[in-house]
Amino acid sequence: MSPLWRDELGIYLAPRRLCVVRLKRGAKPKLDGEHEQTVETDQAGGWSAVLSAADTLLSQPQWRAGVARIVLADWWARYVIVPWVAELDSRDERLAHARQLLASAYGDPVSTWAVQVSEAPPTLPRIACTIPAELIEAVRTLCTKHGARVASLQPQLTFAYETWRHKLPSAGAWFVSIGDGTLAAARVVQEGWDRVYTVRTGSDWTRDLKRLETFGRLASLNPEERQVYVDAPFAWREVAGDVGRELHWLEDEERPLTTLTRLARVRRLAA
Repeated sequence: MSPLWRDELGIYLAPRRLCVVRLKRGAKPKLDGEHEQTVETDQAGGWSAVLSAADTLLSQPQWRAGVARIVLADWWARYVIVPWVAELDSRDERLAHARQLLASAYGDPVSTWAVQVSEAPPTLPRIACTIPAELIEAVRTLCTKHGARVASLQPQLTFAYETWRHKLPSAGAWFVSIGDGTLAAARVVQEGWDRVYTVRTGSDWTRDLKRLETFGRLASLNPEERQVYVDAPFAWREVAGDVGRELHWLEDEERPLTTLTRLARVRRLAA
């Protein structure tokens, strides 16, 4: 089989949620399996339980695949906007700058985490994201154990944004992704993002949506720039009640079948 046609896994990992899809590759990709489960754990924010659940699932022959595309919940991710600094000439200098900003925002615990900085044209800001290096290594080790090469690994907010960006205005809106105990939001402007916001959520996560909705109104004098677009599990739209009436809930649509678009759908179907 051509390396371009190796079967793919899409894996979403959260502290209490595991979602996996498998696509058979070829001239026309075909869905070959879906799985989602709640993961029981006493470790708030730990990853050992969900990785153990994934290990058990991937041990089954029907879940073997040559390529894996991983999405990690925003519970484990931290973001900052990195402004353009003309004096920083190299990628290493820009990475060091991003590390300084992350440490200033989140403290010493993130100093040893893995950092990625997005690409952007000169003069424009970039987005930096940091995730525990131990988690990334554990995910890669798990995939290697089961014969899968990690083709991509990304946090939920950027994954969800790429999934929906074709339905978002080019500027002047908030994009929100709700996950396992988290709410992460990015302010979309012409140049990309100019603000990023993350909070832990409890049973009353609608309070944070309302807060963000209010912030959107205060942040702009233009009504068209106060819109809040929400990526969330389907069932949560009804739970939001009155809070949700002024929000734009992003709906599924017919799109070409890919590993990540199907994984996004399975994640949103999970309660």
